[in-house]
Amino acid sequence: MLRFFLIAAAALCAITSQAQVRWLEKIHDFGAFDEDLGTVYCDFKLVNEGTEPLAIVAARANCGCTRPTFSHEPVAPGDTAVVTVGFDPKGRPGKFEKNIYVETDAERSRTTLKIRGTVIGAGNTLKSRYPVEAGPMRLRGTTVAYGPVIKDHSAVKSLEGYNASPDTLHPVITGAPKYINVICEPKTVPPGEQFVVSCILHSDLSNDWGLTTGSFGLAPQPGDDPVNVETVAIIKEDFSTLTPAQMDKRPVMTLSEPRIDLGHLDRSLKKITHTFKITNSGTDPLILRSVTCQDPAVTLDVSAVKIKKGKSARVTVTVDPSRLKPSAPLNTRISIIANDPVNPTEMIRLTGE
Repeated sequence: MLRFFLIAAAALCAITSQAQVRWLEKIHDFGAFDEDLGTVYCDFKLVNEGTEPLAIVAARANCGCTRPTFSHEPVAPGDTAVVTVGFDPKGRPGKFEKNIYVETDAERSRTTLKIRGTVIGAGNTLKSRYPVEAGPMRLRGTTVAYGPVIKDHSAVKSLEGYNASPDTLHPVITGAPKYINVICEPKTVPPGEQFVVSCILHSDLSNDWGLTTGSFGLAPQPGDDPVNVETVAIIKEDFSTLTPAQMDKRPVMTLSEPRIDLGHLDRSLKKITHTFKITNSGTDPLILRSVTCQDPAVTLDVSAVKIKKGKSARVTVTVDPSRLKPSAPLNTRISIIANDPVNPTEMIRLTGE
């Protein structure tokens, strides 16, 4: 029993006599500063409040832009040690927060120190990262490209921005298409900080198929002139769930001609028309999702959108020569999108001189 008490007393003595660490602060905020200022530094101090010397054995950061340095000399009881942390803001505009992990021989677990602040970007950095100038805002671009989106599915893309002004911004979204929900976060953007414009596309709310374009306005403040942001998506039908039996009975889209050449276009004529056919060479009904042409001089009239087996729909092409560009030939495409799972999109080239 006496031996047990001696061992316990020795252990207690060792515990009470060991080094003890107290950090004077664990977080440092640099505030807002210019990128051109270069590397900024701060000191974190620890005090050895124990009865034995201690030493800092390791200090590392979670980012290469942040470098901690320290002395490896023992810290006597009552003395202070310093961990100096440097942060390089080059090419890093906006708000930042970095962790530094410090280990001593007196602690069972490492201590986490934090630095934070906001970098006001230099001109060259902003041009490379945010090439679009929009008043006090800088944007990564002005196009939101979704790529292919399955009908009745949603897709999310984002546009990054930066407040390059000394004032707080309150970005405003205007005129977004009904099928795109646009959200700007944060709603209030302090000087030198970044923001993200999230664009959520709901294809079930769009009546379009194939190439679908839209736009919305993004203004830095209420009442300011907005910059125009374009949205581009390709809305497609999902054929992945069709069974082999359904594929055997699939509709098949066949065009009466792959190209329409209207020859010489006389501008004195009010309108020029031409008709072609879309035939269903398959079994199930062929449904025309979209028949369009991007040229404003061309209008299309489709006799039917649902075509039974062996039947055809007539498409009347009308060209208004007065709306053609001067001295420019007619050279465009008619796009047909249908529920043919093998060949859902067909193009007809439309030309004229």
